[in-house]
Amino acid sequence: MRIEWATTAPRWRRARRGLCLEGQCPTSACEAFNRTVIMSLGFRRFDMLSDVGLATTKCPICKQYVEPVTCSFNNCWWRYEGIKRSQSQAPESCSCDWKHADDAYYRFDENHGEEVSWLKLVFEVVEQMSSEAPLNPVEVERETEEQTESIESRIWMPFTESNMSASTTTPPQSRLATAPIAVPASNQVSSSIEENTTNVNWFIRQGEFWCPWRSNNCTNKLAIPGQGVIEIMQRKSVPFELHLSNKSDPHDSEAYSIILSVNKNNVTLRTSTTELCTSTESFHVLQSEQGCWHRYWISLYAANRNVQYGIGEIRPLFSIFNTNITENESGLMKNICYLHVKMNSNENMLTELADLKYQIRFYISKNPIVYDYPLFIVPQHQYNLENYAFATCIPPSKLEKPCKHLYDTIINFQLNADDFPDLTSVIDKSIKNPKGWCHKKLIEKANRFGKSNIKATYLRLTVGEREGIAPGHSFVIEVWPPGHFSPIHNHGNAYGIIRVLYGEILVKLYPALTLNMPQYKPIEQICHEGTVTWMAPSLNQTHQVKHVDLYGKCCVSIQCYAYGPKDQEHYEFFDYIANDERSIGHFDPKSDMDFFDFKELMRQERQHVFSSSS
Repeated sequence: MRIEWATTAPRWRRARRGLCLEGQCPTSACEAFNRTVIMSLGFRRFDMLSDVGLATTKCPICKQYVEPVTCSFNNCWWRYEGIKRSQSQAPESCSCDWKHADDAYYRFDENHGEEVSWLKLVFEVVEQMSSEAPLNPVEVERETEEQTESIESRIWMPFTESNMSASTTTPPQSRLATAPIAVPASNQVSSSIEENTTNVNWFIRQGEFWCPWRSNNCTNKLAIPGQGVIEIMQRKSVPFELHLSNKSDPHDSEAYSIILSVNKNNVTLRTSTTELCTSTESFHVLQSEQGCWHRYWISLYAANRNVQYGIGEIRPLFSIFNTNITENESGLMKNICYLHVKMNSNENMLTELADLKYQIRFYISKNPIVYDYPLFIVPQHQYNLENYAFATCIPPSKLEKPCKHLYDTIINFQLNADDFPDLTSVIDKSIKNPKGWCHKKLIEKANRFGKSNIKATYLRLTVGEREGIAPGHSFVIEVWPPGHFSPIHNHGNAYGIIRVLYGEILVKLYPALTLNMPQYKPIEQICHEGTVTWMAPSLNQTHQVKHVDLYGKCCVSIQCYAYGPKDQEHYEFFDYIANDERSIGHFDPKSDMDFFDFKELMRQERQHVFSSSS
């Protein structure tokens, strides 16, 4: 069913390109309550039985779970495979070959209006079809800009209670309505895309995706002999062995290889002849399954005979092993050009471990890890050759576009502006005075991150509205009283800029968010007033912020965030280590108050509270 775009629509009826699911929002407090909402999933593989959940099928307004009841496609190629459940007959397998959805809204209506219960229903959606089109798009890096269409519902045909109850019978099923829900849509609104990026420092992963199962080969070739980074992402924890070799045959007894072996008991890095490093530490070996992806990596650079291994963010300061090959093996190292992979010690992994196809991803980059990434941004006119040589900082021109936009937006913001030159002084008084709003709000938030702890609090003052282009608000001014700190947390793979407006604060960076966190040595950096730092989807994502001055004045910073142009998930939460350090929580980054309302409140406190008490 092809439906044209409409011209206007509410916020919950907007669709991005690719696969869209629809359902009725059940949250009474939401402005979309009992309305049909659109949940855009982009270009990916989606299993209607196993992939449905709060992370994927949630109301775009209130972010609460919505049960999908129908789906649609636009600006993509799609196909499906399923098994229909029949009351009186054997289950029926069905599928379709690739179909094209052009610039319109296509309803999934393979059963011509009939309601169907599914024992299996899997969609595969890609942006373009070619001879090399992936069978499972979830495995590849998205190359599309986020283009959004507004759509407006004319007809909604909800399930009855009797119909809905049938979907909970055993075996589990997915019930997908194919009754028509007319959805004319609107003019497209294109978000900005990367334009001229030739001078940008690409800090996010630039490796090429590789799937052994899709290529039907456990061997791949490095782009440049003797150097590169191999990254393996695991959602299911499986022991693995990587052989970086100078021979194409993994069983060649004459081969020179650098071998990384990782299992739940130990990790070993060795060459064909020598053991280089080994460890049995729990935070060095195969990580336990925690419902998230774990990243393992190895960097090879023959020019300086260096090999590194790490878990989490790919940078030298987070390497677990950082060692050099002996000089007499350097010639052999320069000829390494093949990667051989073995999962779970299984020589027949392509057939016997085929179920790992969607649980494991490999990325191969030609550039080794040589130095750590600069944390600070300095104005263009201050940047010089020495900064480049020692990697102490970067200029704004080297930022990726989402960070550059955020930087340009906030770099000239002044906290103590001409209309309120003593704002920070009033904030300090409001924190210390029991009558102050800041003091009361901090006490109210003492158990925000689990076990009550007044020191684990800070104020979040937001600018503007939540626009769906960042986790929470794009711009947040944070107030840190003396001695206060945040939990260790991450930022949902968003881009970000942090600028200290007043005082100074300690930032601790961690390789990943895990309950093993106390065992990791973080990167620590004091950020003084005026300091600007950054984050990208794969770097500087996990940190803790702390105002280390216990008796001085508060610290105020501005944090700003943006989803990347290829981010199809838009994860809305910041995951954090709870105050008891025993669990990982999910923080909805809500506002304590609008900043400009707060500024007016401080003006009133200065006049009516602190003037009379001084």
